Parts: sequence; structure tokens; C-alpha cells
Amino acid sequence: MRAGLTYRVVPVLLAAATPGFATAHAADPQPTPPPPDRPGFEVAAFGGFSLGGSFTLNNTGPRVDAGDHGSLALALDAQADDLSQYELFYSRESTTLRGDSTFAPLGVTVEYLHVGGTLVLDDSSRVKPYLLGGLGITRFSPPAPGLEDTRFSASLGLGLRVPVGRQLSLRLEARGLVTLISADTALFCRSDQTGLLCQIHAHGSTFLQGEALAGVAYAF
Repeated sequence: MRAGLTYRVVPVLLAAATPGFATAHAADPQPTPPPPDRPGFEVAAFGGFSLGGSFTLNNTGPRVDAGDHGSLALALDAQADDLSQYELFYSRESTTLRGDSTFAPLGVTVEYLHVGGTLVLDDSSRVKPYLLGGLGITRFSPPAPGLEDTRFSASLGLGLRVPVGRQLSLRLEARGLVTLISADTALFCRSDQTGLLCQIHAHGSTFLQGEALAGVAYAF
């Protein structure tokens, strides 16, 4: 019985006396916990102000200007990597086109639908500046049905993101939007028994607007 006990104890003592035995076991790497899931999507709602926008009339030469008005916008973003997102952006404002005494004021709704993205410029600070841009369409809609007009447009701007939680953040944006108007084009046209009627005959140029937005974004 004593011999059997000796056979059991000796190997244990030898192993314990071996250099590195204790440290090898103490240094066994612990499993690394998986990183927390990063939200893959974000939705943001904005309120703001739209500035500028004009047409040059080719029949009389004066300009028709869009009044500065409040605007609303929505953005849906999908995470591309740590610094960038794909974005679907929609903006809407109701304004009034005004010219000289020969042009009757015309109410119009201006809508933008753009596909683009955002790119963080500095990830080292809590408040993150980012570049944004997109391509898409602009839709002009006067009150009378059937007079809508759709044109190609693009946008470029800068934004600031201020996190207020893991999923909630504040976003501030300034966007420049340009809509292409082809040469000597007619806008807001309809056809009846007297022929084709158009409310604006514009000279080829661009319809330029600026938009300042502030909103809340939720990531999920």
C-alpha cells in the first residue's frame, strides 16, 4: 500500500518541481470575449431650412426665385465599414416661386431623393465630422395635378455626429444641392384642347439650393 502511494505522489512532485510548470498553467490564455455587435442600420429624421433656388425665364429674361422655407428630411443608412455608410436620403420643402410683376407667384413643392453615403473625417474625437454626398432626382410639384416635373440632381455637404448613447446620436448637416435644367426647357406643362400649356419656360442652367438640417438618428 505504501509503495502504491509513493507511485502516485512522486510524479506529482516531479511535475510541480519542473521549471515553468506553474507559470505555464497560470499563463494559459483566457478566451477573448467577442466584440459587441455593431449596429448595421441607422434611421434619422431632420428638420431644417432650405435656401436659394431660381430659374431664368427665356421669354422675358428675368429670374424666378424660390423663397426660403422650412424643410423636412429622412435618411436611412447602412454600415459599410467603421468609417463609412451607404445612405438613402429624402428631403421635402414647400416654397413659392416669385418673379417680377409679369410673373404670378406659383407655389411648388420641391423633393429630393438621393442615393449616396457618408464618410467620417476624424474618428479620434467624440464629435465626429463627416463628408456626405449623393446622386438622384429632384421633383417639382405645383398645386395643380399633372404638372410635376422631375430632373437629375446631386448633393454634397458636411455633417457632425454627436453620440448621446450607444444607439442614439444627434446629427447636424449642411448640404448643397444642384439640379440640372436643360437648355430652353419648359416646366409644369399640361396638354388640353388648346394645346400644350407650360407655366415656366426656363433657360438652361442649374437650380441651386442650400439646406441646413438638424436631426436625431437611431442605430439598430
